[in-house]
Amino acid sequence: MTKHLQHLAKFAVLAIAMLAISLNINAQEWYILGVYTWSAPHPTGTFEETYSMGETVTIDDLEFTTISVYNHNSGSVSIDGAFRNDGNQVYYCKWNGSSYEDEELLYDYDLEVGDFFHDDDAHPMQVTEVTTITDETGTPRKKLTFSFIGLEDVTEFWIEGIGSSRGFIHVGMYEPKHDSDGEMYHLLCYHVNNDVIYVNPEYNECDLPYAVEDNSTDNNISIYPNPANEVIKILNDNNLNIASIEIIDLTGRTVMSTNKTDAIDISELSEGQYFVKIIGETTIVKKLFISK
Repeated sequence: MTKHLQHLAKFAVLAIAMLAISLNINAQEWYILGVYTWSAPHPTGTFEETYSMGETVTIDDLEFTTISVYNHNSGSVSIDGAFRNDGNQVYYCKWNGSSYEDEELLYDYDLEVGDFFHDDDAHPMQVTEVTTITDETGTPRKKLTFSFIGLEDVTEFWIEGIGSSRGFIHVGMYEPKHDSDGEMYHLLCYHVNNDVIYVNPEYNECDLPYAVEDNSTDNNISIYPNPANEVIKILNDNNLNIASIEIIDLTGRTVMSTNKTDAIDISELSEGQYFVKIIGETTIVKKLFISK
């Protein structure tokens, strides 16, 4: 990691989370630092997003799991694509706004030293090292390190079962140089059910002040009960001014809007995970799980 990135990392963190829409599967979260670099007069800075595991969809008779993106700046949620696992391979279909594009190979954990990935790219990836790391739970995982043909001092690594050092969907996105335009993604850590499973040794931390908040008492606002199935209440201990409340599903659709805080009827909503956007003096986003 360059000194330039270390400096930028002090100012903001990009949170990319993989979350489970069903309470019957593990809630997986990938946290990422994002930095963008543009030529003058455009600014250089950071951005924050959360990528979430969503519902199951059928594409060409195969089951995929959707990936939605929560933008912390705008509060919007949109679908990015959908993935499926096939043994040690992971496939991804990009969402173009109206339909899913043809699937592409996102990961192949069977690769060995000397193998190429993204052969048709301008800078193909080549495996330079295969090792084994131990995650925070003591579980051994295969680690593949790549170089990019034609690019000096640019590498990427994959951790089997976790994904790329760039983040789950940003495979092969090599960094621009300091004077070039582009975006950079860097994995900080990986959670399952709020338990830290992996921490990137380049950062050795998982401090994510801009991540989507859970049902904590930050700002003395919380959701009760959570999980819920009939009615939720917004607990507002400091009597902060709340103008409205929106409940957003993982496709980005606002499924409910209200200005009530004492008893919000959610009985008509389907089981799964939602974002609760509390709009007032500040905008606060909480995660809500509905269990039937």
